[in-house]
Amino acid sequence: MNNNLQVIEQNGQLLVDSREVAEMVGKRHTDLLRSIDGYVTILLNAKLRSVEFFLESTYQDSTGRSLKHFYLTRKGCDMVANKMTGEKGVLFTAAYVTQ
Repeated sequence: MNNNLQVIEQNGQLLVDSREVAEMVGKRHTDLLRSIDGYVTILLNAKLRSVEFFLESTYQDSTGRSLKHFYLTRKGCDMVANKMTGEKGVLFTAAYVTQ
């Protein structure tokens, strides 16, 4: 498991990339995206601002395809971590809180 979580700053917000989160917790990125899409739907249905948690973006893979990923805010990291159980959830929480 990779315990180095790279935090980036964008418009004064500290963010982490969903691809790194998936790698850190040993989850397939597509599975994490599915979970985050579900959280965004619930937030929007409750009239909450999902952008306070998750910012949708795209990246280019090695073949040049444009693929979806998310930037997670601290609130987004909290939400993802709170849905995880066991050692991976604890280690992810420790890593992002420390960063």
